[in-house]
Amino acid sequence: MPRLSLGLDVGGTNIKAVLLDGSHRVVRRGRWRTASFGTDVDSIINGLCRCTEDLLRREKLVAGELKALGLACAGLINREEGLIEECANLAPWVGMPLGALLSERLGIRVALENDVNALAWGEWKHGAGRGARNMLCIAIGTGVGGGMILEGELHTGHRGFGGELGHMVINSDGRKCICGNRGCLEAYIGGQSIIRSIRRALARKRPGWRALAHHLGDADPTPALLTRAAKAGDKLALELYDEVGRALGVAISSYINIFAPELIVLAGGVAAAGNLILAPARREATARLMDPSTQTLAIRCRTLGNDGAAIGVALLAEERIS
Repeated sequence: MPRLSLGLDVGGTNIKAVLLDGSHRVVRRGRWRTASFGTDVDSIINGLCRCTEDLLRREKLVAGELKALGLACAGLINREEGLIEECANLAPWVGMPLGALLSERLGIRVALENDVNALAWGEWKHGAGRGARNMLCIAIGTGVGGGMILEGELHTGHRGFGGELGHMVINSDGRKCICGNRGCLEAYIGGQSIIRSIRRALARKRPGWRALAHHLGDADPTPALLTRAAKAGDKLALELYDEVGRALGVAISSYINIFAPELIVLAGGVAAAGNLILAPARREATARLMDPSTQTLAIRCRTLGNDGAAIGVALLAEERIS
């Protein structure tokens, strides 16, 4: 039986896993609630080992028989020391030498990587980015993450802390970002920022606020509800998404001017709004490029779905461990 590779994608809400065969096809998936793993070191490591072993048991395998094991986490990842340096959504995990502890328990080397870097690698190898030499990936969810493939290599910068595309400043005196800076892209297009924009529009009674409030109903506002309202033709919802798209377009024009990628891949829950964001983003980016007639403006949505980061980190683990 060909040796399998395992990728674990640790998020603030869920932990997702995929087992890949020798042809990099997904043969089994797993999903667990992150909160169920506890907050102390022993509980977290025990939980990761337990879900790994449970998944392998279904294939009649033990961890030592794996070809490779990769672990993708949000935040600033110190690959050399195998730990998370900073992550707001995984505060109990910060500073924990996850790679070394998991490797010791399972008896196999573990590769640790930022989740959007892993997602970018997965989409580049087997998803929307196949065939490109230079590709950027922007993941728009609760926050905004980024991954960069430059000349066929994952580019992570000094100490692996590069690629924070969501923290490009697009307005020097703009909104306060969760990182402490002002005017970051994330402060305009991240899921939490969109929720704040909805609440701000309703509180200030922007034109059309009553109709939007009707579409939202009694539920707390979310990007998904805003998408539904916009697709139903709500004028204010469309305006809010136009603002999100234009902010993204400002950043994309700078990414293209700096990196000259052949392709930009969008991922994440907010990106599911599709053309509500893409159309204004393309218009704004085109207007701001140095030379739209020669520069490439190609934007696609991810194709690996929710498996992208887990697939990507399994593939990265294969390359690094071999």
